Amino acid sequence: MQKEILKTLDQIEAQNNVKILYACESGSRAWGFPSPDSDYDVRYLYIRPVESYLKLFSERDVIEGPIDEVKDFVGWDLQKALKLLMKGNAPLIEWVRSPIVYKDNPWLRENLVKLFNEHSDFNALYRGYFGLAKNNLKAYLTGESVKPKKYLHVLRSVLACEWIKQKKTIPPVLFKEVYEGILVPGTPFYAEFQELLKIKAEEKERTTGDHFVAVDKFIDEFFNESKGPLLSSKEPVNVDEYDNFFLECLRREN
Repeated sequence: MQKEILKTLDQIEAQNNVKILYACESGSRAWGFPSPDSDYDVRYLYIRPVESYLKLFSERDVIEGPIDEVKDFVGWDLQKALKLLMKGNAPLIEWVRSPIVYKDNPWLRENLVKLFNEHSDFNALYRGYFGLAKNNLKAYLTGESVKPKKYLHVLRSVLACEWIKQKKTIPPVLFKEVYEGILVPGTPFYAEFQELLKIKAEEKERTTGDHFVAVDKFIDEFFNESKGPLLSSKEPVNVDEYDNFFLECLRREN
């Protein structure tokens, strides 16, 4: 699969006249809880020739596809990625810290994380995870039957919020590292949580089942207790630092 993914990335570069700087796995495989039939969510950052950034009308900053039964490719222009990083975009921060990398760029990864840590607001990252949890809760956990996959998507964002609140650092991408760092074993919630992980690992993506009472209670308590900013805000985002970083990337890659 690695060879197929790299071949497709080469084709995307040629067809779109871009340079892919970094490519990784996102979603359940990167989080460490894939199902037997999980697809491959390939995400990447790319840069275009300098001239294209100087045009009167901006080019589209997303490349979508190809998509087939097992693979899904989506790429963001580095300029778009930096604008989202300023806002604490959780998916982007996970991409550059993914444990599954198809095309690596250590300099880019390290400097993007450094840029966020030094010049952005962790409250924005918290709000991002909070919003993901809330949206997934409304969309997938309000019916009589639910998918274990969707439970874990909500819990992943909830526990990421708890990680930020307790440790004041970027949460790990691997879900196991997050929950082992903040959950206490031996509770009714923990027992149901482990059962969810087991079902997700053994069953297909579309498996549905009954609600987990202790898990529902844990999620409800989180939303009832989580209000307002959690950390002391930093100075306003330093846009100049982001501009300088983007220009440095253009110089390095063109």
